[in-house]
Amino acid sequence: MVNKKYGFYIVINKFKPTKELYAFKTPFIMLTPSQIAQAPTWHGEVKNYFTAFDIAQMRSIRGFDLSSYSFVVSHAPDIYQRVSLPPDAQGRMPMDPGTPWSKEMISSFLAWMVAGYPEGEPEHQNKAFLKMSATPVTGRVRKSLTSLTAEELEKLKTAFIGIMNLGTDDLNGYFQNAAIHGLPLAFCQHHDPGFQPWHRVQMWAFENCLRSIEGCEEVTLPYWDFNELLPDWMYAAPFGSYTLPIDIGTASGSTNPNYKAGYQTNRYDARTIMNNFNADVMKYYANAQTEVWWDNFNGLLDGTPSLDFISGHDSGHDATGDTMSKQNVSAFDPIFWFYHCNLDRMWWIWQANNDAQTVDGFMKTIKNKTSSSYLVFTNAALGKMNPWAQTLKRDDLTAEFTIDLATNFDVSYESMTLDLPQAQANKHLFLGMARTFTADDQEVNVRVTDLDRTKIPGTFKVYLLRNEEVLDKSVFFQPDEVEKCSNCMKIPKVHFDFRLPLAAVTGGLLSIRVEPNNKEMYGDTVPLKVLGNPTISVSLLMDAI
Repeated sequence: MVNKKYGFYIVINKFKPTKELYAFKTPFIMLTPSQIAQAPTWHGEVKNYFTAFDIAQMRSIRGFDLSSYSFVVSHAPDIYQRVSLPPDAQGRMPMDPGTPWSKEMISSFLAWMVAGYPEGEPEHQNKAFLKMSATPVTGRVRKSLTSLTAEELEKLKTAFIGIMNLGTDDLNGYFQNAAIHGLPLAFCQHHDPGFQPWHRVQMWAFENCLRSIEGCEEVTLPYWDFNELLPDWMYAAPFGSYTLPIDIGTASGSTNPNYKAGYQTNRYDARTIMNNFNADVMKYYANAQTEVWWDNFNGLLDGTPSLDFISGHDSGHDATGDTMSKQNVSAFDPIFWFYHCNLDRMWWIWQANNDAQTVDGFMKTIKNKTSSSYLVFTNAALGKMNPWAQTLKRDDLTAEFTIDLATNFDVSYESMTLDLPQAQANKHLFLGMARTFTADDQEVNVRVTDLDRTKIPGTFKVYLLRNEEVLDKSVFFQPDEVEKCSNCMKIPKVHFDFRLPLAAVTGGLLSIRVEPNNKEMYGDTVPLKVLGNPTISVSLLMDAI
């Protein structure tokens, strides 16, 4: 089928049916703009035409996924012909013993095709981020830092002090747990499809270590709600800082003068952190919660806009303080654990709002079935959550296993409510040719592409400039020696997106400035020759109809 756009009209050409089908031609239909706007949508009506039996039958027999929007769009002409056949015809859908579609359903499906396959939004998408209707009941209920009782806080202190006093070789000890994320063990997955699952297992494993201390068997890891000012006790022992007991070296094995025994973690004061989050971080988490596709919820991966969760994660690390901005040692700051516990809560809330707390439900949220984001959940080897799968001899600890937090980890959160700023309008930078859309002439997406990050020592900021004046900035969180990080080298070149009013970028010279947090090598600005050959593009945004 070929779609041709003539002004506001869409014409669907006739196509030649396959040999096994009866000769049946798609009618020649034209729709006005108002008719297009009133057409059925995938989430509103069309996906409900396929029953659970239909989906399971076609998946097992032919490997077809009738629960997938992208699959149904690409096979819509064939599906339309098959559901239109007489009940006893060869090749009819639904297959026996399924119930044939009514004339109204067939007409509705055709109207959906003609309108350009409007996707719509899931009914369960909760724009207000209200508390989910039924929170799973679990044994481990994680609470906010500010809602701990005096007794709970004392036990948490006891647990932290207990694991901090364990030796540097003890797998239950604080040092070993922090070393997994950065130096010296460096297992962590950042800017990678396994990013969320890996950190979910990390929080669970750390919580287990806290529970290994006598008298702390019921301790749960609290989360840091970013809307709440950090309590004073977060700046007192044992939560205020951690001192390295030994040198931790570098990824290449040499001595690192910055991370020797005696290095003490540090962070900004509570008010500065809250101001930083409000200014530079929360907008990304707000964007992420409006996404209905997992691919876009994360952002950055597989070419998706870098305006969502991963950008929030990177900016949040930088906004918290010097130690947290350094991937090599960020996990040694005790606040790291409460920070990532809240990120896990935010992922769980997104799952709840998108019917994605089970494997079947979650897999339906992955739009691109050939992407790395899909493969990590379907290939056990790629999705292995090491080092825990190795040390615990748990082959089941895979990305897929992490999806169901309540069943597989016995974890839930006290609050499933988020207080986030207004998200940017959910507009599209890319749409399939089969989609109909309107172009926004007031807002644009500025993308910096192919920026080589491999020679930048540690976390850095990209500033978008117009006539040398800053329009916006984005943070990228990474280790000191990128070329020694095998996970980093999967994506040595990265892109950055900035959503701005058209008027802000017109009539001037656009450029970028890259500022490293570590200024020992380049000073305040990384030379452009170090960055490869990055490009800047400005694109209009689209509203899908």
